[in-house]
Amino acid sequence: MKIKVLHIVGGSQQNGSFKGAEVLHQALLKQDIDSKILNDSQANLIKTSNNADKGISTIYNNFFSRFMNKLFVLIEKFFKFIILHSPRDTFTFGLLGTDLTNLKEYNEADIIHIHWLNQGFIKLKSLSKVDKPTVWTMRDMWPFTGGPHYTLDFKKYESGYLSKKMKSFKSKIYRDNFNFVAVSEWLKNEAQKSEVLKKNKIIKIYNNINLKDFKIIPKKTARSNLNISTKKQIILFGAQNPQSLRKGWEIFVNSLKKIDISSYYLLIFGNFWSHKTIDDIGIEYKSIGFVNDNKKLNYIYSSADFFVASSLQDAFAKTFVESLACGTPVICFSNTFGKEVIHHKRNGFIVDDFDADKLKNGIEWISNEIKKEKFKEKIFDDNIKKFDSELIAKQYIGLYKSIFKNVNE
Repeated sequence: MKIKVLHIVGGSQQNGSFKGAEVLHQALLKQDIDSKILNDSQANLIKTSNNADKGISTIYNNFFSRFMNKLFVLIEKFFKFIILHSPRDTFTFGLLGTDLTNLKEYNEADIIHIHWLNQGFIKLKSLSKVDKPTVWTMRDMWPFTGGPHYTLDFKKYESGYLSKKMKSFKSKIYRDNFNFVAVSEWLKNEAQKSEVLKKNKIIKIYNNINLKDFKIIPKKTARSNLNISTKKQIILFGAQNPQSLRKGWEIFVNSLKKIDISSYYLLIFGNFWSHKTIDDIGIEYKSIGFVNDNKKLNYIYSSADFFVASSLQDAFAKTFVESLACGTPVICFSNTFGKEVIHHKRNGFIVDDFDADKLKNGIEWISNEIKKEKFKEKIFDDNIKKFDSELIAKQYIGLYKSIFKNVNE
């Protein structure tokens, strides 16, 4: 009998949570698991040459359901505007949405696999009625916070009364049959500190990357594809929202002010709110904007001499692994997920503290090593193969089977 797995993943099909779930979904299908994704996107389902939309459906298939979702989102936005400071897009209450247990897809599944349920998608309270084996892949800190997806953005709120009430609410809702999966050791450690998950099992299974999408491309070829003509070393910096506090934008900018900018060319990608800071520094740069194409990302990573990932909080930054898969070394901070994939002074540089001077030292050290061609043949090693989607899918299949075994005993 095939195991029927229903993945619950809300939000845009362009966001990281959906992409991570979809890559896993495809890998599970290849390994004979009856895998389906339930999404809340009101846009057309994604279409790709390999039929990636197979098994993906949306709950919003009529006017009323779409209207109610928009209403839920507007109500939540209103309360967030009253209670919180910006950036409010990294915070969710999760109190409004659809009752998961009322959906036919829920009734047809053997295992419920939650990835992301916010933005008016699944009502948090309905999880208390889930009576099926459940896996929850935590892709950020939200499952055990009072609402923030990352606590760094809302330190004051997290220490307040409302956050304590929300965390108490979550701890009462989560059932004993919920198996929480952290996508990194860093996130697992953070989750284990939480009172919310003290009664639940937490294991680590890394986020997955389809490594076949990334390969080493000669820098000359990659730069030509991006219309970049420079003899300078190229610093790459990017994320979905690169200028957010937790991405360490301010520290990165301050480090740029300390280096000889005449020797470097800055390549940036993502949803930048403003380029004024970079303009004021005076470094030569090119902004690619938000990129949702792995082929183009392959050229971007391959064109750079090194990638600076100055994240202060990240459950699992796929950019780290993608960069290494393209043969580009990575600079990151030590007390983040980065140390789980970066080997100091082998395929990158790990900076001890959140400090612009130390980050600048890392940039200069890597720059000098690249000039001496010391990084050649060292970047892509067996360490990143542990993130490949086929291997991760096998780990989840093992988890599914162990859950079934425990249920039947």
